Amino acid sequence: MKKGLAKVYAVSLIVIVLVAVAATYLILSTSSSTVQQSTPQQIYLVDVVGRNVTIPRSVDRIVAIGPGMLRLVCYLNATDLLVGVEDSERNWGSVGRDYAMAYSESFKALPTIGPGGPGKPPAPELILAAKPELIIMSRTYCDFYDPDRLEKETNATVIVMDYGPAGYLDIEGLTNALRVLGEALQRKERADNLISYVRSVIEDLDKRTKDLDARPKVYVGAVSYKGPQPFTTTQTPFPPLSLLNTPSVADSYASKPGVFFWSFEAILSEQPEIVFIDENNLATVKQDFDKDPAKYMHIDAFKEGRVYGILPYNYYHTNVAVALADAYYIGKMLYPERFSDINPSGKADEIFSVFVGRSLYEQYAEAYGGFICLAEMFKRSG
Repeated sequence: MKKGLAKVYAVSLIVIVLVAVAATYLILSTSSSTVQQSTPQQIYLVDVVGRNVTIPRSVDRIVAIGPGMLRLVCYLNATDLLVGVEDSERNWGSVGRDYAMAYSESFKALPTIGPGGPGKPPAPELILAAKPELIIMSRTYCDFYDPDRLEKETNATVIVMDYGPAGYLDIEGLTNALRVLGEALQRKERADNLISYVRSVIEDLDKRTKDLDARPKVYVGAVSYKGPQPFTTTQTPFPPLSLLNTPSVADSYASKPGVFFWSFEAILSEQPEIVFIDENNLATVKQDFDKDPAKYMHIDAFKEGRVYGILPYNYYHTNVAVALADAYYIGKMLYPERFSDINPSGKADEIFSVFVGRSLYEQYAEAYGGFICLAEMFKRSG
């Protein structure tokens, strides 16, 4: 009797374990995209929302819709496969989106495939007219448009992708997206090389800053988020600072990660020694400063002229190359002895060249100001 019960218990335990493993697999398969087995004619993928996707081994016609998707295509050097672009890519101009600054000329000859932009639904009739074989769709579009429905309406395969929340620097999400799309677009070698480069940058930044005995008190203000933002808008944690193993003085005040609308009084109480300002909102901060310079001059960083500009990296999802370039400049200002061999503008151009094949720092500097000290701008007159 006891032996029989033991067998029943053992079998039950095995079943429970198998069910748990299967459940874990299902959970994981819906949170990231994967490359499954493939044949000489077809590739089998699971996208970021857990859909099984089958595409031809050789795809020649693609479109990318929604925040960040065209950026991934450009990062993978696959713009030759595009048969259309969203209207937003033309209407917004190219400044501020690393991929568009490099490739906007090649977009001009392509037909429109819909309005584009956050919250704007796809235009299936325009996509159908472009005759793509593959539609790379942002996960954010799934909130208001079913990808299976879009497949039926366009006679094209839809793969849903993402590389983390907008404004974040999700290295694992980026790695996963590059790897899957690299397979889908016949850019596997390019994807592997870019993933390797990103990892080398992350490791380099970590190596330079992980064993520091002291770290200055830092604040990053006027962080870009859905329109103009004041000095008190920040992000916790701030991704480039995280790459430098350095917290922001705002981190301990936020209840959750993401954009954080802080108070000027709290900044004063924390007294950051060094301040960085997102140059996309520099005019807004300067306007407020001019109204009451004394208020800002009570902050040590402003009083001592240790205020610096950084490039905005959040525009139609995360400009990964810009965020990495910012990290090197911030590192140079915070830890000059650890970054003595780094020329921030030169390093930025190296990063841009790897990601989009062109040096873009001068264009960014012309548009926003570049990596500069802002002490002269924030001087009390008289």
